[in-house]
Amino acid sequence: MNINRRKFIHLAGLSTLIASIPSLATQSQDRRAAALFIGHGTPMNAFSTNEFTKEWEKLSQTIKKPKAILVVSAHWETMFPAVSTSIKPPIIYDFYGFPDFMYEAKYDAVGAPTIATNIVNTFKEEIFANPNQGLDHGAWSVLLKLFPKADVPVFQFSLAQSMSPMEHLQLAYKMNELRNQGVMIIGSGNIVHNIPSAMNDRKEGTREIVHEWAINFDNFVTSKIDNKDYKALANYEKMGKDAKMAVPTPEHFLPLLYVLGSTKENEQAQYYAQGFQEGSFSMRSVLFS
Repeated sequence: MNINRRKFIHLAGLSTLIASIPSLATQSQDRRAAALFIGHGTPMNAFSTNEFTKEWEKLSQTIKKPKAILVVSAHWETMFPAVSTSIKPPIIYDFYGFPDFMYEAKYDAVGAPTIATNIVNTFKEEIFANPNQGLDHGAWSVLLKLFPKADVPVFQFSLAQSMSPMEHLQLAYKMNELRNQGVMIIGSGNIVHNIPSAMNDRKEGTREIVHEWAINFDNFVTSKIDNKDYKALANYEKMGKDAKMAVPTPEHFLPLLYVLGSTKENEQAQYYAQGFQEGSFSMRSVLFS
């Protein structure tokens, strides 16, 4: 028997031995964290109980506790990609005209500067470290429901305005390895998000009537997710009028691409909080676990 043959048999035997030890065989699988896109809607949802927040509570009971959470929020945009390296990220009250008690909310999670710095050092793309960035309401308003104890380190990744949707998706592919390391990816936005339409509906008294273009686009997105045609979603603008109405500006849609890009081929989407808050905001959440 030659040396290479003996080496092969030795490695094969070692693989069998490792596979026979449950704690080692399942360690990698057990460590892999979930990926979640959550339609966050109004900041009031953080302090309300409704059909959507009840679904968030279901999610909180479904998702296993990760090592850390990386949030890609619609409400942190920068010119170039950046990651927050804050040790203790403060809450940002980046909204106005809401009740006073909302500006006293706390979410005292620590940051994850070591993981964040590793992203800066290892990603091929130039990622800027921001040691001062706190948690915007796209992050803390949903984390209050999902992880109310604030006992998981949290950091954020920005939406770079210099990048196309396809470039965002390509960057998101790198997030898959973070999940293998136990880092949960949360994309916080809305598949359908049209504030001017909602304001007009309020003026006209038609807030609860869901627009046909909103339904059409929400269905289009779910069909592409189910077929794993994520590149089509990165080219959502080609869908025409429905897409222009559903996504008049990209910041609430792009976080979805970061979640999709972090998935494996065999992962199936699970949908939560399906429906619309007013007629112009899809609240659909998409979980991969």
